[in-house]
Amino acid sequence: MERSTILYEKKDHIAYVTLNRPERLNAFNMPMMQELERAWRDFGEDREARVAIVTGSGKAFCAGLDLKEAAVGERDVAATMKITARRSGVFKPVICAINGACVGGGFHFVLDSDIQICSEEATFLDAHTSVGYVSHRELIALSRRIGYSAALRIGLMGRYELLSAQQALGLGIVSEVVAQERLLPRATELAETIKQNAPLALEGTIEAMWRSLNLGVEDAIALSAQIARRNFMTEDAREGPRAFAEKRQPRWKGR
Repeated sequence: MERSTILYEKKDHIAYVTLNRPERLNAFNMPMMQELERAWRDFGEDREARVAIVTGSGKAFCAGLDLKEAAVGERDVAATMKITARRSGVFKPVICAINGACVGGGFHFVLDSDIQICSEEATFLDAHTSVGYVSHRELIALSRRIGYSAALRIGLMGRYELLSAQQALGLGIVSEVVAQERLLPRATELAETIKQNAPLALEGTIEAMWRSLNLGVEDAIALSAQIARRNFMTEDAREGPRAFAEKRQPRWKGR
């Protein structure tokens, strides 16, 4: 499938999704949103693809929605487009490797992923209020990660307060900071480790955690139990204990 705004490659059970508009700091426009939706759909349907890594080309990670190309009303379309695996209903593991500036809508990729790492050159800010827009979807999701006050400060300061990689680590936006040249290799190392685990168990774990965000504790536990029971009926759930008893590596089938 021809792509002009992203790079999409699959290798050794790992899918690499690279935002590829470096001349626009990887800001997403309508073509990129459509290509991302197709890529995530392919990732979700491909039983051989177990983990994804999303990153950016050039010096930036993602500058959010491309305001220069945004047509009237396109911001509403951007909010509903399935630009991340989670928004596409895909619960396979996603690692976000933030290589540079992450601005505004770029937080969607960070907050909708499962493990976030960044380079020492990464920076973070939410410029919505500085261009006259309400910061809401990104900020609300961010508040679930780092707390109400810390998230609101980012939204209120707009483009006038830039977070460094180390500040993002301290707040919990990312879990690891590495040298720029180590970013993609480190993300691949994490993906290689994760893919050794049962693929359906990974998906179930992510789905239970993600869907719990909209529920109270008791309802979240009940939902997670349903997901666990569904997984218990799979071949992989039988293979895991069998492999443990036989002292060998499990042979996951993803079913």
